[in-house]
Amino acid sequence: MILVVGATGRVGSKVVQLLRQQGKPVRALCRNEARARSLQSLGAEIAFGDLGDRGSLADACQGVNAVITAATSLNPRRLTSPYRPEVIDDQGHRALFDVARRSGVKHLIYVSALGVDHPEAPRQFRVKKRVEEVLQASGLSYTILRPSGFMENLLPVIAAMKRWGVAPVAGSGRSPITYIATQEVAAVAVEALDRPEVQGQVLEFGGPEDLTNRECVGIAARILGRRVRMVSIPLVILRGVGEALKPLLPGVREFLSIVAFVDRFGLRSHRRSPIEGKPWTPISFAEFVRRHRD
Repeated sequence: MILVVGATGRVGSKVVQLLRQQGKPVRALCRNEARARSLQSLGAEIAFGDLGDRGSLADACQGVNAVITAATSLNPRRLTSPYRPEVIDDQGHRALFDVARRSGVKHLIYVSALGVDHPEAPRQFRVKKRVEEVLQASGLSYTILRPSGFMENLLPVIAAMKRWGVAPVAGSGRSPITYIATQEVAAVAVEALDRPEVQGQVLEFGGPEDLTNRECVGIAARILGRRVRMVSIPLVILRGVGEALKPLLPGVREFLSIVAFVDRFGLRSHRRSPIEGKPWTPISFAEFVRRHRD
């Protein structure tokens, strides 16, 4: 049995899909029944709970051989939710790792992020780095994944381009990012389950090309067949908006701080396969846009 934590998220949901396509038994940790229905339809067993409930983690880990966790307290679709990464991400994963070790889990895969060890990393990335360190000291067999920026983060920009002919770009939009689709991240996580040679490793990886956000806008405009006006939003304005919203929407502030960090430093990865000897043909950004333009 394989437990997927963060099973309704962008990466976790695709992990469940891939595992079920391979006929592997999957248990998905979900917060509520409504969000679990799509995973149940795939044949996944559902365990209700979350990282803040140690009892639910103990129940979910019973009879589990491997765990893949892609859970995060910062979700662009739930930026109005309380933002408590030190409680959810850090303490929650500490509890998960301890329960997994006590339950006899053989291998744990943690989806982190590229850039977590940068000296000026934003708060969410710093928390992910601490989680990595806790996992490395836990006594569990582990693999840590550090993917680059997700192509899905640009879906709102593509939607704005299609509907209004406007492309909002944070900052200069000139820093290179090795964008990758979340489907590819999920595929690496699933592949790592059966690869003993990646145990104890930190795998950094990205997609097939380094692109700036301005270049992404140009690619999307050509595929959509639209004339697009690019609107640059200065980082100082983003910071001001984040500070103004901090008391009510702290998640928005942190999301904008990540956007500013990436625009300043970029997020580049090597473009070779994260697993040596495994063919690596991730989809291009152009192909991603074609698949999502409707």
